Amino acid sequence: MTQLLFRTAVLLPVLCLIAIVVMGQFHVTAKETLRAAARRAGRWIVWIGLLVLGMELIAVFFIGW
Repeated sequence: MTQLLFRTAVLLPVLCLIAIVVMGQFHVTAKETLRAAARRAGRWIVWIGLLVLGMELIAVFFIGW
């Protein structure tokens, strides 16, 4: 459990920084860039959560609890 918390603590800021860089290429002002980056990072976090949940369900199904 500690490893998962550590990985999450590292992943979230890194995703936000990557989103800022990606969105900075498309927007002119900092306000627009940060708003777009927050939306993009939020979408990525939701997708990652769904993928991790799916992998855990598959593991429980095939390996068992």
